[in-house]
Amino acid sequence: MKILNRIKEFLYRNRIKFLAILLFQILALFLFTVLPILSRQDFYKEFILSEIEKATGLDIQVYQSDLVLFPFPGIELNSVLVRKGEVVIGISDRIKVDISWFGLLGQKVEIRDIYISGGKINLHKLKDGSVDLIEFLQKDKKNEEESKTSKKTNTIRIFDPSEDLKVPFNPKEVLKIGLKNVQVENFFVNYQDDTHQRTYGIYLWNSSFSVPFYGNSLDLSLQGKLDEQSFQIYGSAGLEEFPTSLEKIQFQSTIILDHCSLSIFRDLLFIFPNADFSKTIFSGTIKINKGINEPIRFNVSANAKNFAYRGGNAFGNLRTNFELKLDIPNKKLEFPYITVIWPGVAEGAAKGTVFWNQKTNASFQISANYLDYHRVLRLGRLFELTKEFDDPRRPNGVFYFSADLKNVYALKHRFPVLKAEMKYSFPWIQIPSFHAYIYNGEILGKANINPFRSKFEVQGEVYRILSDRIIMPYVSERILNGNLFSKFNFTTEVNDRSEDFLSDFFKNMEGGGSFQILNGELFGYANFMIPVLNTLGKIISFNGIDGRKVEFASLKSDFKIANNRFYFINLKLQGNGLEADGKGDIGFDKNVDVLINLRLGGNIVGRALKIPIIYKGLFKQSIPYIDPIWLGSVFAGSTILAPFFAPVGGPYGGGIAGSVVSEYVRDAWEGFKGLFSSKENKPKK
Repeated sequence: MKILNRIKEFLYRNRIKFLAILLFQILALFLFTVLPILSRQDFYKEFILSEIEKATGLDIQVYQSDLVLFPFPGIELNSVLVRKGEVVIGISDRIKVDISWFGLLGQKVEIRDIYISGGKINLHKLKDGSVDLIEFLQKDKKNEEESKTSKKTNTIRIFDPSEDLKVPFNPKEVLKIGLKNVQVENFFVNYQDDTHQRTYGIYLWNSSFSVPFYGNSLDLSLQGKLDEQSFQIYGSAGLEEFPTSLEKIQFQSTIILDHCSLSIFRDLLFIFPNADFSKTIFSGTIKINKGINEPIRFNVSANAKNFAYRGGNAFGNLRTNFELKLDIPNKKLEFPYITVIWPGVAEGAAKGTVFWNQKTNASFQISANYLDYHRVLRLGRLFELTKEFDDPRRPNGVFYFSADLKNVYALKHRFPVLKAEMKYSFPWIQIPSFHAYIYNGEILGKANINPFRSKFEVQGEVYRILSDRIIMPYVSERILNGNLFSKFNFTTEVNDRSEDFLSDFFKNMEGGGSFQILNGELFGYANFMIPVLNTLGKIISFNGIDGRKVEFASLKSDFKIANNRFYFINLKLQGNGLEADGKGDIGFDKNVDVLINLRLGGNIVGRALKIPIIYKGLFKQSIPYIDPIWLGSVFAGSTILAPFFAPVGGPYGGGIAGSVVSEYVRDAWEGFKGLFSSKENKPKK
């Protein structure tokens, strides 16, 4: 401690001497280094420029140059023209090159930093993968005359994939020259690609490449536009070991796109031939990370809207977040999480894994809080892959899905819960089991779906579903209620360009099965038996049926679906005081052709009476009526055979109740309309 204190006291007492010595050394260094350089500026400018030309192999023509000494020596070039031999390969408004002090004092140029402001180069990628620098044509008379006499374009090959590199490329060897930073501002790159027959315009308004002090990594920053679409790319890569392998590579990058049209990725998105991505706007952040002996990780947070089919209108507004792990050596894709929100249409999440080798296999678990099947299907079919890459020798991939969905909207119904196991192998989605909860009941079954043709093959069973709720979306008013039980199967197909999916879904349906509705009631126009029977009471001497209800304990039938119609094969109704059986069909276009045989209970006329009612025409518009042949037979029996049936009673014994048969149709229609007078508008006078 005493020694330290003495040293401090000595330095404090002699501080003025030490400061004087330090200033003298700085002044001496300035006199012996900087002054000679300042006195020979032209020499050093020529020396630095010539050394740069030797190091790069380029000829640099400068309109004006200035020597810079602080904080690092260097040269600033204005109005620069860069040549390779006789070919002008680029121009720049301003280039500033910083070099090392020690290199300059040793008569060597060690480049530290390069700043480029303004300029342009032309690149040309050929179909064989090689890249050329194209001559930058100056607008002078000489070039104008040469362009008229010769159509040849001067180029310089800067990359040739056919050349075998004897020594692996090592970025650290390049960085031995001392280059630490390259910064580019307001620079244009014209890139011509023969593979896709496209020309891209790249504008870099603020970009840089830099190497840290220890030279073990490369940092990258790109800010600019690609075909007028803004982008930002930031990243770094390790330079520890070369040559390297995929497992040992390490890098990280962040890509930011803001209101960017997906048209800039047209050379990648051509694999979806149905889609027009020129209208699609993408905004988001993509983070990419790769560590040593680790897979490549992607974290994406993005928003995309205005999807469209070719020649169609834009639709859709999706927000998504997901993570992807790409394990190339093991040929594996892993999605730890995927979340997607389409406001008002779908909100869901998923996770899964994809393996690809000779055959692709994948497994996903999907959940959703709500989902509109028809609109999601429309978006999904947009991404049908092109057939150009089909390989008949490669087996189709197999994708397994386990779905747990809530609030699924399909066919005008909302399913609170839908669970399914699915297997997809082009072009079919096979659903060995599904379980849906809806309207206090359940639907269980299996299905095959071809989403690319909208073809459906469905087989299932229905338990305890409220029949009025299942029918309500397809009719304008309530017609029946009760608990529905059914077994069914059907197939149908909807055209790709259908304007009314639901209408074509039922129109092309074929199938069959059976149904039974328990403890129900007929309403509205389905309750056509009441007015018909009450009108019949005016013709035949019985009092008809009291009340306005037709309640039943059971309504059942086997059915068939074909030709846009629903066929009842053996309809049977068991009600309170009446029974009915019949057959017929109802079209999905509301055309009706039904024959009902109504048997009234014994308290009214005895079970011997069987009344056939015909309902034919357009539902809610046509008149249901009693079979005229049966009515004629009753009339004949009442007048001719009445004396023989007098002991029996009923209509055969009582005769006609003061009316004529010709009044029947008019009275039936008036009674039918009277039943629904509260629901129909009165005709205008």
